[in-house]
Parts: sequence; structure tokens; C-alpha cells
Amino acid sequence: MPSSFDHLKSAHAHMLHARSVGGLDAAEAVRGWISIARIARLAVSELPAADPHGTVSRINSMSQVLWASVQNRDWPGEGSRSEALAPVHASLQQSYRSDPPQTPDDVATAHRLVAATLWVGANTVAEATRDHSFDLAFRRVPDSQGARASAGDIYQRLKAMETLAFTGAFRPEVPTGSPSIALGAALARWDLSAHRALMTDRSTITLHQVAFLETRIFDAFDAATTRALELNLIDDLTADRIAPAISGATEAWAEVAAISSGLAFGQLPSSPEIVAAAETVGALFADVAGPATRAADVDVVGTFTSHLATSMGLAATVKDLIDDPELRAPGQAVNVLVRDRFPLETGAAVSPIDVYQRRSIVLPSVIRDSLKEPVDLAFTAASEAVRRSAAFDSAPQKPLATDRSDMAARPRPAQPGAHVSVGVPR
Repeated sequence: MPSSFDHLKSAHAHMLHARSVGGLDAAEAVRGWISIARIARLAVSELPAADPHGTVSRINSMSQVLWASVQNRDWPGEGSRSEALAPVHASLQQSYRSDPPQTPDDVATAHRLVAATLWVGANTVAEATRDHSFDLAFRRVPDSQGARASAGDIYQRLKAMETLAFTGAFRPEVPTGSPSIALGAALARWDLSAHRALMTDRSTITLHQVAFLETRIFDAFDAATTRALELNLIDDLTADRIAPAISGATEAWAEVAAISSGLAFGQLPSSPEIVAAAETVGALFADVAGPATRAADVDVVGTFTSHLATSMGLAATVKDLIDDPELRAPGQAVNVLVRDRFPLETGAAVSPIDVYQRRSIVLPSVIRDSLKEPVDLAFTAASEAVRRSAAFDSAPQKPLATDRSDMAARPRPAQPGAHVSVGVPR
């Protein structure tokens, strides 16, 4: 009788086959992906030991946010799921109905297999959505702007999931008790708690909290990246290339926090849990930045890349919150913000009666638009940092600081596409 381990290997093989045959219907693939992410979470939940990094649970959380965001869109709409992905779903389902692996090594390999399956799957479905968007534009299909925009948005979200799945599939082994284990677990708690808060307490208070905390985390992450460079865990060229993207993400989140701070005026924190989770992540990144940190203490794939993928996912979720037509804030706070930032819009944006009676009002478009730009930039900057980092591949030998003449001639680290190999997808 096949074991859980056998079914997981079968799921991975089926996903590779789906990738190789091509010709997927993009809408069916997106609908199938949501189900696969959900069943993958159930599969890992039945394993004897949990993944402290929570990779699959985090991907499922991002997928559920994605699905909620497309419910009112024309594309991908309702319909059937991809038949090409059905064998993957079936194998994952059989895995948690079978005898689980018992040895620690087999359990760890099982977690990696599920993450690798999701890595290939996210890449496959992302490419299908990108191709669909291009085909609509190239063929000049009438009235397809909405579908193209939706496909483009879904593509970006799937790339964030793909990056996160990569960290779970190819995370190197680290010694027991390594600080990176605690950091990976802290990132998982922050990721899941922030997504949960944004989905359940859809308020400007939560928006401000997440943006402010992400800014603090990025500050600590930047310092940790500098320390990783000193330890030769990141090569000089990569460090130079990702620095502007990290700075851009930090500034973008800070802008979101600054705009939304007035909308959280006089309100209690919506979720103390996310404050504690973010502070732990920030403190652990600050520890990595310390002079006592050794190379063996740092896992740049499992923690650095994972943080960037989390930031991409949170930015996408924040975009959904800002687009929510029911997102409200105190009228008095909205009035102050509009008056200070957009004085010509005050009369049209906020009713004096709403201010006087201290009502909660739907966010006016001028405030939404002012939030959308930095949130889009935060997502783009985190995505660009991932792309430029190439999983933070380190150079075999660090060049002398005074000799950088050969840097431009170095080959760039391999970028995986259709093939299963180590590296961050473009």
C-alpha cells in the first residue's frame, strides 16, 4: 500500500508533468491552484512534525486572499478547474489519508516535497496567467482591459507564492538551535497573523499597523543584509543591486504608514498579536546584524528571501483592503487628512455633518488613490529585491574591496523558469 511519502512524490511528479505539457487554460489553472494550495496545507498538517517556517500554510493564506480578491472580477470567474492539475490534487489528498513518514529526515523531506510541488505549480499557473494577459493584448480582444488587469495582478501574487515556495523547497539544512530557525518561525507567525488581521479586521487601523510594522522590519532587515555581506553570504554585486529595492520598499511602507496614521487617530490597536509578532522578527533581524553573528547562524534563503516574499504578499493584501468599497474611517480623521494633504478637495470629500456628528465614513477616492501608489511601490520594490537577489547566491570567493573591476563581467546567478533548479524565479 503506498505511503504518504509515495503520494507526495507522485504529486510532485504530476505537477512537473503539468508544467511540461503546457496548454493550460489560465482561468481553470487559477481555480485549480486555489484548491491545490488548500489541500497542500491539509497534507502538511497531517505530518508528525510541523514546519517551523510554515511555508505551505503561508502560501495557502496568500491563495485564499487571492481568491477573495477575484470574486467580483469578470476574470477568472466561475467554472471548472484545470484537469491537468487534478492528479496533483488527488495525490495530495491521498497523502494525508495514508501512513505518514516517521523518521525526522523523511518528515523534513515530505515538507520539502510539498513546497517543491507548490513551487513548480505557482510558476506554472503564473506563466499561464501572464500568457493569457499577453494574448488578449496582442490579439486586441475588445473590452479585455479588465481581464488583462486581473491576470496581471494574479500573476504578481503567484510570483510571491512561488518565491516563498522556493524557500521551503530549497532551504539549506541548518544546525539545531541555530538563530535562523527562530527567525524563520517568527517570520511565519508574522506572515500568518498579519494576513489574518487584514482579512478579518478590515480597518484603517489594521492598515496602519501593518505598514508601520513592515517599515520597522525592513529597517532591521537592511542591517542584517549588511552583516550577511560582511560574512560573504551575499556577494558585492548582489548587495549593490538589491540596496535600492530594499530602500524603496522601506520608504514605500513608511509612506503608507504616514498617510494612514491620521486615519487610526484615537483608536486602540486592532490586533496586539501582530505587534508582538513583528517586534520579534525585527529583534531577530537586529540580532543577525550584530557583530557576534557567524555565517553558520544565517540562512539567507529561508529567512531573507522569505521575508521579501512575505512583504510581497502583505502588500497585495493591503491593496485589496484599500480597494474594499466598504473600508471606512472616522469622518473627523478623514477631514483632517484631506485638509492637510489635499486642501482643494475638502469640501467635496467630507461632509461637515459627518465631521460634526463624528460618523465613520467610506474612504473618499482621493485618500484611496494616495494610498494605492506607495502600496504598489512596496509590492514592486519587494518583488524587485527578490529578482535582483537571485536567492542571495554568494560568490565562491569574496573579491578584495579595492578590486571591483571584474564585477560587471561576472555571470549572473541562474534563474529557474521551467526547470527545477536552485534559484529565485524571475
